[in-house]
Amino acid sequence: MNRIQRLPDELVSRIAAGEIVERPASVVKELVENALDAGARSVVVEIEAGGKALIRVRDDGHGMGREDAALAVERHATSKLSRFEDLNDVRTHGFRGEALPSIASVSHLVLRTREDPGSTGTEVEVRHGGRPRVGDAGHPRGTTVEVRDLFGAVPARRKFLRADATETSHVVEAVMLLAVSRPGTGFALSSGSRTLLQTPPVNDLQDRLFQVLGSAALDELVRVEGGVDWARVDGFVSRPDGRSSGRPEVRLFVNGRAVRDRALAKALAEGYRAAGAADCRGRAFLFVEAPHHLVDVNVHPAKTEVRFADPRTAWVAVERAVAAALSAGARGPAPRADVSRIEVGGERLPDVSRAYPATVGAAPLVGEGGPAPASLPAAGPPLTVIGQHRNTYILVSGGEDLVLVDQHTAHERVRYEALLQRMSARAVESQVLLLPLVVTLPPELRPVVEANAGLLLDLGFDIEPFGGDALRVRAVPALLGTRDPGPALTAMLRDVLEREATDWVVTGARERLAASLACHSAVRAGQPLSRESMTAIVQDLARTTHPNLCPHGRATTVRIPQDDVSRWFGRSGWKRR
Repeated sequence: MNRIQRLPDELVSRIAAGEIVERPASVVKELVENALDAGARSVVVEIEAGGKALIRVRDDGHGMGREDAALAVERHATSKLSRFEDLNDVRTHGFRGEALPSIASVSHLVLRTREDPGSTGTEVEVRHGGRPRVGDAGHPRGTTVEVRDLFGAVPARRKFLRADATETSHVVEAVMLLAVSRPGTGFALSSGSRTLLQTPPVNDLQDRLFQVLGSAALDELVRVEGGVDWARVDGFVSRPDGRSSGRPEVRLFVNGRAVRDRALAKALAEGYRAAGAADCRGRAFLFVEAPHHLVDVNVHPAKTEVRFADPRTAWVAVERAVAAALSAGARGPAPRADVSRIEVGGERLPDVSRAYPATVGAAPLVGEGGPAPASLPAAGPPLTVIGQHRNTYILVSGGEDLVLVDQHTAHERVRYEALLQRMSARAVESQVLLLPLVVTLPPELRPVVEANAGLLLDLGFDIEPFGGDALRVRAVPALLGTRDPGPALTAMLRDVLEREATDWVVTGARERLAASLACHSAVRAGQPLSRESMTAIVQDLARTTHPNLCPHGRATTVRIPQDDVSRWFGRSGWKRR
């Protein structure tokens, strides 16, 4: 007896189904994608018991004739590809010809369709992979697919399905992703008698997100538009200063196809950090458009992954577009102070804080590579320095509100951005030492010097090996002033070596060295400042592109609204009990 045998067609179909049909949401995704590929302008989805008992998808697309309907439930039968070269230019959601036969192999599937008003409707029925039954049926133009008893004949698979509510939530996510990718198509999703999603056709992505998320959530998002070379990026991401929805909700699309892509997700995170913000903690809907021949969609059976011919270009496009959007649209409002812990006369005040911010500064001027520094606004309340608290915080009156400025992190942000501009222009001021300084470095820091010798020179350090672990320093950045350059250089190098990536909101060795120099040359907490120095820091901070965070991610400003102060003293209708 031969050891190697051909598998029965029924077993082959069920193996294929295991790759495509993971749960009810997978069925819904495949059926809705078929509807969209058929030119549907309206898609109605109905489910029962999370999709385990019933999934019905009805569309008003072009429908099918009898021969096509019968072929549609056969494996590797599709209208979307005809030759090998077509794989290089896939413009439809589906192309494998596996979805319907795979679903039919693990369920009771009934397909009803009609191609045009003058034709007769067709019904195709398949019970758990059995022989198709084809007959006439009354049906309007378009297609309806009913899937019942999913995994009914495969109990080992069915037991892995979750509770109805969990499966329903996955279905909602699947339909929502498709609805977001097709604003011009109307979608409706119901579970039993409950309507879960209702999105009539709209003109653009913003209107569709308004339908799906609501106005309050949409207000927390910033529009992203940009691109590099052949990769274009569009979408919305959460403002860095907005309310966090808890776990990040990142939805990525490539040529309209919802995908899971770790590289693009990483590029999104780096875009936040490049903009001087923490990682995305809210929502992101990002669409990457690329020439179809540069994207391989034939990577995963469920079509949830893609591969770029040049992944670096796509990565850079996302990072730069997100960074520019956050810089221009989510610029620097200072967080509002939490006054819930303030006590007056031993009595704690009620929590009257609200999560909306205000800013110290002006709107940026957008130029090449992102926003450029802007002048203080000609109109609006003046920024008046009141004084210094504990030689650490600058008190500023911003009209009706009180603003606290951390003098160190604010000065660090100012110096960091100035350093980057001067490095780009090769105009960093350097101070030649009267006598060269010999600095002995710990052995672990020598490789850091060797790897960043050119960047250290751009920053204003003129250094050379001096035998063993010693360096001879001939010049240092003028920013260091009278600070001892030896400990400052050692601290900078140790910052770059030992700080984890999560300790920075800037990326790249150039940016981190500049951030470290800015930190070690800025005024310190506990350092007394003249009113002129405090005013200069506040005004310079207002001119930066990212005034809210230092390069290490710490806050620079906090606002205390006037209405909160009034409540503390009972001047706005609020009285202490």
